[in-house]
Parts: sequence; C-alpha cells; structure tokens
Amino acid sequence: MATRPTIEISFKQLATTLIKRSERGTAIMLLMDATSESTNVKVYKNVAEIDSDLYTPQNLAHIKNCMAFAPYEVVVISANSGEFSTYAAEILRTRKTGWIASPGSSTMQSDLASWIKSMEKDGHTYKAVGTVSSQDCKHYVYFNQTATDNDGSPVSAQDYLSSLLGIITSCNVTQGCTNFLCNDLSLVTEVEDIDEAIAAGQLVLTNDVGGVRIVTGINSLVTLNGNTATEDMQYIETVEAMDLIRDDIRDEFKNTYQGHFKNKYMNQMLFIGAVNNYFDNLAAEDILDSEFDNKAEIDVEAQRSAWVGTGKASAVDWDDDTVKRMSFKRSVFIAANIKILNCMENLKFTVTME
Repeated sequence: MATRPTIEISFKQLATTLIKRSERGTAIMLLMDATSESTNVKVYKNVAEIDSDLYTPQNLAHIKNCMAFAPYEVVVISANSGEFSTYAAEILRTRKTGWIASPGSSTMQSDLASWIKSMEKDGHTYKAVGTVSSQDCKHYVYFNQTATDNDGSPVSAQDYLSSLLGIITSCNVTQGCTNFLCNDLSLVTEVEDIDEAIAAGQLVLTNDVGGVRIVTGINSLVTLNGNTATEDMQYIETVEAMDLIRDDIRDEFKNTYQGHFKNKYMNQMLFIGAVNNYFDNLAAEDILDSEFDNKAEIDVEAQRSAWVGTGKASAVDWDDDTVKRMSFKRSVFIAANIKILNCMENLKFTVTME
C-alpha cells in the first residue's frame, strides 16, 4: 500500500552537506486587541520598529516588556477576537517553531495549552508559557505567581507572561534560565512550598538577594518513563536543544535528500556524514558535550526487523555489515547517541579541615 512520506525523529534516553543550525529565539505573542479591525501579523526585532498605533497601551507594554529581554524576534499576532483558532492559523502560516504566550488575557490560556500538547503529539516543536496547571507537557511551561514591578504596581501572572516569554526565548539553547534575574520586578509573592511546586511542574520565582530570580528553568512535565520522558526533559534548555536538533535534521533531510537521492547505502552514508558534521558543530558551541562521541549511524536492528517483517527470514542471520548495505525499500533507519549539555545548577562542596 502506498503511503505519504513520513519523517520521524525520536529522542530516547540511553539509547557532504553542512546542516546549518536553525535560527532560534522567536517569541510569538498572541494579543486580543480591540483596536484591530482585522488580524495583524507583525515581526519586530527592536522597539523602534513597533507600530504603536496598532495596539492598546496595555498590549504595547506587553510587546515592549518581551523585547526588553532581547529575543531574536517577536512575532505579534493581534486580533479583535477571543477565538484561539484565529491565532493558531496565523502561527502555522508564520513560523514553524517558536515560544508562544498570550499575555494579559485568560480567554485563550486553556486553548493554547491544549493546542501545544496536540502539536507535540504531531511532532511539532512549538512551545508555550501560560497559566494552566497540570499540563504534564515538556513543551508547556506553567507559571502562576503575582508580583510587583519596579514602579510598585501589581503584576498578575497573566500579565507577566510577556516578560517570561522574552526571558525564556532570549536564553535560547545557549544558556539556561535557572537563577535568571527578573530585573523588571521588585517583589514576587512566594509560593507556599517551592520544592512541592517545582515537583508539580511549576516554574517558580523567588525573592533573592539582589532581586527576583527564577528558581529553576523547568517545564510542566512530571510523568516520567525513563525513556521518552526523562528527568532531563523536565528542563527547558534540554528540550530546546532536542527541538533544535529535531528541526534541523528534519529540514535538511526534507530539503536536500527526500525525493532527490536513491535509497542506497552510499547515499545514506552521505546523510549520516552530514548529521555527524552537524553534531560536531553543536559540540563546538557547547550544546552537545565535546567529550562525548556524538554519532549517528544506520540502525541495524531496525533495518533488520523491517526485512524480517516482509518475510525475509534469512535477514535474521545477516551480519551487521550486510544489513547496513541492504537498504530497505523507501525507508531510512538512523540511530544516534548524543549527550546534550546542561548548565551548572547543583553544587556539593565538601571542605575537610585537618
């Protein structure tokens, strides 16, 4: 039976072109704006570009609050509508990935959280920060604290989403947001039990010496299986790196190899060589661990199983080299073993005095 092409890139714990790393750092802001006569989509890279007359004062402040933390770009989707479908269609048309928030409004919070989970299931790498609890999703960050800004004005959790969007997006894959100084706040209302809140998948701010800081940069994932959902994947920076690699390899395969190269061993090795070159570049940028042998190769067992599944019983006895050279129909089976770097967080320092 003929089927449409599929590209599946999965990440499991333990388990001659240069691929250029995707430009990350895109913040996507969904704004309900009564001044909008139609749906507007604008892309800003600095505050001087903002079309001030398109937004209410409150929404203009949200855009500026996000941009204050210097994300690569801010995509603003504004409409006089509370229907999430209006904004979702524009997200899909405008960017293939990015961090999303709908600050200042409770109307779309639940729909955005639900949409992110469905996008994750379909293999997309959109991520969001919002105020809906118990999402148990590595692409959704849950936040729910009130605060006070530097002018002494109260800031609701929904209003602070614009700043968090800027913070998380600007951290990108180059740094974690753990201990990040929220310099636009003077005070935050503490949660009753920080450890309990973090264990439940909540991004927590705390009052520290010198200002308000993010305790640890986590998403809302809490249910772990030791394989496709691990402790490492509870951290925003780990998922950012995973998504970066997923998007880059998928794009390179789709744009350069899919439909252009015949499926044979030598062409598969060209693709694998490009992937390994890409891993070397990520290691040089401290996204992958340069002390680890980050490598992709033909997935021998998956390819053998595919042949056995078609009734080729002799494939059970093929040696690994034979399996590698026996490409399977229109499918390419690749496995990689990589080590994503995380930022230093925990310190155990024992001093012994004699």
